[in-house]
Amino acid sequence: MLIREMTVEDLPGVSALKYALTSWMVASVQAQEVRFRNQPAGSHALQLVAEVDGVIAGVGLAALNLMTTEPNAGGGFVQVHPDYQGRGIGTALWEPLSAHYRSLGVKRAMGWGRDDEHTQAWMAKRGIARGASSRFSAVDPRELPPMPEIPPGVTLHSAAEVGPGPFYTVDLEAARDVPGDMPFEAAPKEEWLVRHFNAPDYSHEASTVAFVDGKPACVTEFDINPLLGRGWTGATGTLREFRGRGLAKLVKSVCLRKAAELGVTQAITANDYTNAPMLAVNDWLGYKVIATSYTYLATFGDA
Repeated sequence: MLIREMTVEDLPGVSALKYALTSWMVASVQAQEVRFRNQPAGSHALQLVAEVDGVIAGVGLAALNLMTTEPNAGGGFVQVHPDYQGRGIGTALWEPLSAHYRSLGVKRAMGWGRDDEHTQAWMAKRGIARGASSRFSAVDPRELPPMPEIPPGVTLHSAAEVGPGPFYTVDLEAARDVPGDMPFEAAPKEEWLVRHFNAPDYSHEASTVAFVDGKPACVTEFDINPLLGRGWTGATGTLREFRGRGLAKLVKSVCLRKAAELGVTQAITANDYTNAPMLAVNDWLGYKVIATSYTYLATFGDA
């Protein structure tokens, strides 16, 4: 087994690992390359792979979390291919990653993991606490309930029609209300453009914004991997003053119909189990639960 820093040439193998490990994986190799090449310099990210007989058997990341107001916060993960679990690969990755967190002065680091006995036992052995739970759910966008009526004063537009501005405006505010174990902040606009809006998987045709009396009020953003026929809702958010009007149901109904026209046969989303309004919207649209995950939080008292 060889533990080494990740290179761009590793991304096809890393993608194969992630597709095998998680049923909700959508991101294409090309989209992952954009994220790999554009890690924010201030995050001081350490990205590692575990190689076994020339195969990428594990992958890990440790970095400062720049998308939270919590001081000295980190974010990352350790993932091991199902065929290689139980061989100490996760531990071999975690040791240099945890040392990197300490070198950065991280007090608390958050990642996501599957809801299974193996993951929970591995985390507990290292004193990593289980946090909030989220559900992953999927729907066939070709089979949706009838389109909701569009209220007076509401207009709907795609990202292709209006550009990034309205989407970032709503993201910036709505991100602050995302439930979870750390407060969440939207990325700076230039980073958001590179790693998100202008990334290869982002669908400017399906991503939809609702304007109310000319003001951007609600967005849903959608990525498509045509090779898999899968799509991913990256974010759905409504400005506080416009909540409770059914706008999320409206923009998602439009977005999913466009996704179906673009060849998507499975649309996937993730929601914190405490986010009752969004869960209700997705249940109405016909989403069915396919998996559950937890956040996991490691503390470093000696940082």
